[in-house]
Amino acid sequence: MASVGVLVPVRGPAPFLDAALESVLRQDPAPAAVVVVDDASPQPVRLDPAHARRCTLVRRETPGGAPGARDTGLERLSTDLVALLDADDAWRRDKLGKQLAALDAYPEASACFARARIVDREGRPTGEHWKELPGGMLGADALMPVVFERNPIPTSSVVLQRADLVAAGGFAGPPLCEDQALWLRLLRGGHGFACVPEVLVDYRRHPAALTADVAALAESSLLVHETHAGAVDPVLVRRVHANDLTALARGRIRQRRYREARGALTQAASLQPAATRERMLRVLLGVPGLRGLLGRRAPYRT
Repeated sequence: MASVGVLVPVRGPAPFLDAALESVLRQDPAPAAVVVVDDASPQPVRLDPAHARRCTLVRRETPGGAPGARDTGLERLSTDLVALLDADDAWRRDKLGKQLAALDAYPEASACFARARIVDREGRPTGEHWKELPGGMLGADALMPVVFERNPIPTSSVVLQRADLVAAGGFAGPPLCEDQALWLRLLRGGHGFACVPEVLVDYRRHPAALTADVAALAESSLLVHETHAGAVDPVLVRRVHANDLTALARGRIRQRRYREARGALTQAASLQPAATRERMLRVLLGVPGLRGLLGRRAPYRT
């Protein structure tokens, strides 16, 4: 059976790290190695003694974000497979076993992923739902436009073939969309993915998460889509660019940068007809007494 190493990047404070590591260490079969990378936390991360005996803790002295932290951890792994887990997420007990079985069934797959349940800080389901892909082997040609548009692959569900990961350049990419950038590089190389059509991960939403910064997430998304625009249909590129600009506008509203928000919405409307909601938003941005009320909802409220 192929050996599995797990990468867990973390930047403290890390209130969910213990639960994340516990979910890894209870897997059957257990991973061969677990590397936790402290990405230059202001106060160095300390592991629970029970976890420290079974995990390797590495500290970066300069922050590199999730991409840099994962690449640092990858240098410490020599396993055939590399499994990913963010420090605020958790695996279901049978996650690794089911994915190893899938990779045995589809040895041509460069990666295996599963579905996620989205939970809040206390672990309660938020009601948010992501696009669910079918189970089995998914070819690069079919998967490319789906991942380009929406990236429905939960990072913490992914197990990668180490050789293909290294050949694709590791985890280099924008700090908030490096996962999508990696999936697209693999797909552009002709590599297919296997999907286990079950919820095997709890993905946690909370205010301190990096993805709660809507503007920064949109900026990273714009960069990834610009880099890989040549791999998909131009009509899709145009639609996705407009969606990115709309997301950027919503992030700028949260930052109270209303002129930039309105400019992003105007640019988005030049790419595709604006929905009623976006048209109303542009109008409200021009009314000083009303625009201050915008952007107060939780970014992922459903």
